Amino acid sequence: MAGIRAASRYAKGLTQYAQEVGQTQAVYAEMLDLKTMLTNSHDLRTFLQSPIFDEKKKQSVLSEVFKGFSPLTQKFIALTVKKGRENILDQIADQYIRLYNAANKIVTAEVISAVELDQVTLDKIVAKAKESLPADAQVKVENKVDSSLIGGFVLRVGNQQIDTSIKTKVANLKKEFSKNDYIPKY
Repeated sequence: MAGIRAASRYAKGLTQYAQEVGQTQAVYAEMLDLKTMLTNSHDLRTFLQSPIFDEKKKQSVLSEVFKGFSPLTQKFIALTVKKGRENILDQIADQYIRLYNAANKIVTAEVISAVELDQVTLDKIVAKAKESLPADAQVKVENKVDSSLIGGFVLRVGNQQIDTSIKTKVANLKKEFSKNDYIPKY
């Protein structure tokens, strides 16, 4: 990913400044909103990456789009435009969210299932995952649906993965049958 080092530096700077002024939580919420807006709006991403529009035009559009954000975040967005880094705003938001989660011991548990799971089932899966985490860790659950799994679920927490899906079990059986050493005797 191009610009990940720059995004990391900008996110660290924003984190330090937000801590100094006591607005880390507010900036975190705004970075989540910024990420969502950039993910959902192809036009906004294209606008930010376009060399056709000059700095003033981008500043005026972004100040209007993000007028509900705190002055700190608005100034930060203006700084990224001034420095020509508006095209990596989504990466900066990702890095800020990552830093905030690490500082506040928030772990993301991604549960991928064949169908949408009810809250009781999700709670049971997350409770099992919490057993391997520190006691003071908070778990944020992301539930995704992938019908190709057929049944079961895949749980990802940090760099660990538990795969109980039917798709994986079928693939493992297929692999076992393909390397069958049985030689028929005629």
